[in-house]
This record gives sequence, structure tokens and C-alpha cells, in this order.
Amino acid sequence: MNNATSSSPDILCAAQASVAADGTESAVGATAGTRLDVASRRLDGERIRSRLSAACRGWGIEVVETTGSTNLDLLARLRENVACAPTVRAAMVQTAGRGQRGRAWQSQPGDSLMFSLAYVMSGGPADLAGLSLATGVAVIEGLSDLPLSAPQALGLKWPNDVLLRGGKLAGILIETVPAGPGRIGIVIGIGLNLRRADDVATRIDNAAASAASASDASGASNRSPAPTPVVPATPPAALESVFPEPDMSTVLVALVKRLTAMLDRFATQGFAAFREDWEAMHAYGGAAIRIIEHGRDVLHGVALGVDGHGCLRVATSQGERVIASGEVSVRLLDRAPGTQEAR
Repeated sequence: MNNATSSSPDILCAAQASVAADGTESAVGATAGTRLDVASRRLDGERIRSRLSAACRGWGIEVVETTGSTNLDLLARLRENVACAPTVRAAMVQTAGRGQRGRAWQSQPGDSLMFSLAYVMSGGPADLAGLSLATGVAVIEGLSDLPLSAPQALGLKWPNDVLLRGGKLAGILIETVPAGPGRIGIVIGIGLNLRRADDVATRIDNAAASAASASDASGASNRSPAPTPVVPATPPAALESVFPEPDMSTVLVALVKRLTAMLDRFATQGFAAFREDWEAMHAYGGAAIRIIEHGRDVLHGVALGVDGHGCLRVATSQGERVIASGEVSVRLLDRAPGTQEAR
């Protein structure tokens, strides 16, 4: 059960006031810069709702201190009553935040921005082809609305990642539920690293090591086959490298404005309206890549872009291949002696 599903959006506003007051009174000699830094690492629900009131008219804007998962919260609500959408739900802390394939999202409060959007549109699952790519476009557009020192360093990796100078800045998770005849409910989860990329990298490494140890122990006791090889994760990146001391509320507002507009446009025009922009933002376009499934390389080639359904197009020595499954991993190909172009 999600422990904050019914929490009032005003909870965080009250918590913020308490923390700010406590910090001011107990931190003797604390500077205004220190207090500003603390504020930038929290979500200001009142300010967020005020700044989104015009652009997101008709949307529910919820900001809470803690929940299990904003995605699970909104999925549960959609199952009960689709009239709850459209809604944005953000949390300072998610105790069960997830990424692709059920992986835990590695973060610390104040260092990562995590939120979800619930939306209902006409059609079925087939009509959502390319939605994760359109979401990536909206995320980069929202970030580019901020005064970044190097917006050109942003890019997209098929199908769900936003990159910054080649490192993973943000991930996207999309889940769906039936919403009545001819309609489908969508929940889009976003996790974005704001600060301390090195700390995120350490957490990812520790999580991978723990998983490997558990797998080895299970394999030894059950005499099961050798574990699947672990695919090295794309190194993390953090927004602070191009936007010093990012204000969490400001970043959320910029992203939500673009994401809500994207959903309205996607509902009527589909991925076709976003394909050209995605191609322009494709970080691996024209590069040699490897496609990995279950820890093993299944294809080498050159990334060409995407088709009208959002599938990845790859040129190989045996012709063009189209990759439809989002369950594979894409990495740049670090050629070694004897490596073939395609197999």
C-alpha cells in the first residue's frame, strides 16, 4: 500500500516551513547563502502550483514529502477513478522509486528530482508508440528553457534516457492501465539527477555488486547455471555541471510545462509530431553501437535514427535492422581487435 497516496499536497509546504525555521534557529551564524542552498534542495509546493497555474490549467499539482512511488500512487488512483487525471505528483523522497526493468532509482533527498504525470487519452497501447521518445524531447526542451551553460551537451539515448555529455542525466518510465472503452491511462515517471553524480555512481556500483553477490550465493546453493553477464551502466551525470546549484522547484516547473504540452500534442498527432526533434537530439546518431539483451551483445552496427513508430534503425553489414523492444540496452561500441561490424 502506498503510504502517501492520500496525503495532502500541502504537507510538504508545512514541512518546508518547519525545516527552514529549525535550520535558521539552530545554525548559529548561518549565512543567507546557506539558507538559499537549503531552499533550492526542497520542493516548494505553493510556488510550484502558482507558477504552473496558467500553463497547466485543469491539472492537479501535488507535492508531498514522502511516498513509496509516485508512479504507483497514480496508477492506483487511475484504476479506481480515471477522473483523477490529469495530475502531476512530485515527492521529496520515494522509498520505492523504480527505473526500467524494476531497478531501484538511486538517489538522496535534494540530489534528485522525482515526479510522475497521470494522463488519459483516446486509443490503446498501439497508439502510444514513440511516447517515451516524445517524453525525452519534452524533457530536453524543458531543461533548455533554464539558463544552462551548455544546453548543446544534452542528448537522447533510445529509448528512455536523457544524456548530458554522454552520462545519464534522467530516466523515463511509462506505465499504463485501461481507462474504459477506447481510452488508456498513462503514468509517466521521471527521475533526474540534480547533484553529486559521483555519489550516484557509487550507489549504482554498490547496488550492482550486491546483486551480483546475491546471484552468486543463490547459484552456489542451488547449483543453477552461471548468472547473466552484467551490462556496465551508462555513467551518471548531474544537472549542476551546467546549472550550478539547481533549484529543485524551478527545474520541476520547467519540465512540467513542456511535458503537459507534449501530452496534449501527442494525444492528437502522435509521435510524428516529435520525430524530427528526436532525431536532432539523438546522442548516438551516426555512431557505432552495440545492442545488448540479457547481458549479451546481439547486434553491432551504426545508429541511423528511428522510424515512424519510434523503433531504432540500425545499419549493419547485412542491411538495415529495426529494433522494437525497449528491453534491450544500447551502448556505444568500443571496438576491440577482431570485433565484427554486425552479427
